[in-house]
Amino acid sequence: MEKDQIIIIGGGLQGLATANALLDRGEKVLVLEKNSETATAASFANAGMLTPSQSTPWNSPADILNILSGIGRKDSPMSLSLKAMPSYFLWGLKFIANSTPSKFEKISKDIFALAKYSKDLTVTIRTSEKFSYDESTNGTMKLFRDATRLQNAIILSDRIYGKSNEIEVLNQKEVIELEPALNKVRKGIVGGIHYKEDETGDAYKFCKALEGLVRSKGGRILVNTDIKRILLNKRKVNSVVTDRAVLEAKRVVVCAGCLSTTLVKQLGIKIPVKPVKGYSLTYNTAGIQNTPKLSIIDESIHIAITPFFNRIRVAGTAEFVGLNDAMHPKRIDYLNSKLNEVYPNLYSKIKDDEESELWFGFRPMSADGLPFIGESKIKGLYINTGHGHLGWTLAMGSAELLADQLVGRETQINNKPYQANR
Repeated sequence: MEKDQIIIIGGGLQGLATANALLDRGEKVLVLEKNSETATAASFANAGMLTPSQSTPWNSPADILNILSGIGRKDSPMSLSLKAMPSYFLWGLKFIANSTPSKFEKISKDIFALAKYSKDLTVTIRTSEKFSYDESTNGTMKLFRDATRLQNAIILSDRIYGKSNEIEVLNQKEVIELEPALNKVRKGIVGGIHYKEDETGDAYKFCKALEGLVRSKGGRILVNTDIKRILLNKRKVNSVVTDRAVLEAKRVVVCAGCLSTTLVKQLGIKIPVKPVKGYSLTYNTAGIQNTPKLSIIDESIHIAITPFFNRIRVAGTAEFVGLNDAMHPKRIDYLNSKLNEVYPNLYSKIKDDEESELWFGFRPMSADGLPFIGESKIKGLYINTGHGHLGWTLAMGSAELLADQLVGRETQINNKPYQANR
């Protein structure tokens, strides 16, 4: 161990971004990752979207209704396991308490402020470091099959984001002009919203590029390292116990996603973050003509479809099942059926692809929709988790906020909404 080295627990998007930000401030860092390589958990095969446009939390009245209607069901976009219900009870009460119109709007604005800041930082690092991760700057398009919902989405966007988020409202014809691959299902579409400033890319490839950058700056990364606990001395961080050794450290940053809560709970810190399981399916599209070019969010069926180079990924669903890692076949069927609903011509060509990749990950979802970023009530213990469905979108900005606080600098945006000890 180097003297005054900062230990970062977690080698996913948040951990690697935090390591990079701290290295840029002259700090020495050691990243500890329990898996055999970095970015193999929630950062691995997510929807691949950088979407400040989707900065609303999942506790709107419509979302809560979807969760309740999905109790015990695996064929619902949002599913709540009967067995897991007790573990979500207190969290759920806080989740609902933050769903009032005034709180929902304020939280959405706070998420958007961090998302926009973060996305700009992502563009900056891509440009300066010449990162390549199947990125696309074509924006995202949300489809609507109901005119009232489209109008409500326009009103919500204007009220929360205003002119800070450039959108283009499209009629049915304009939707098809922007994404011709939707022509087969045009009759069911009433319109769409094109979020021009959104981007897409492969989050795993971004992580691996970021890992290389961290190493090139002198950061150390240890994989296959299981964290047992964090030790204190007089309510100050003293060391980290792993399955390999006891590592002395005065400053520790916990970026372990859903597992962060277990680590800090041992120290008497309770943060309302729960796992929400999401799935994705990735198909090979090499050699297929007229494949989609634009990332699509289908508002009515709660899925996202993102094209990459020679691949297409359909992602979605939200399972409140704790850390249950079983893959239910109905989830696979659900994603396939929704991909077929949006792109039937494409699906007929790829459905028999034996090399398709099924993945699931656990989103660390906070009860109020805002991440926890900063120092805890324990001296030297910092937290960076709770980003929910916007993990990649918020990663670079969250890292900058945490790094600035750790070294005592003024943050570039207001950090109060995301305080770790709130």
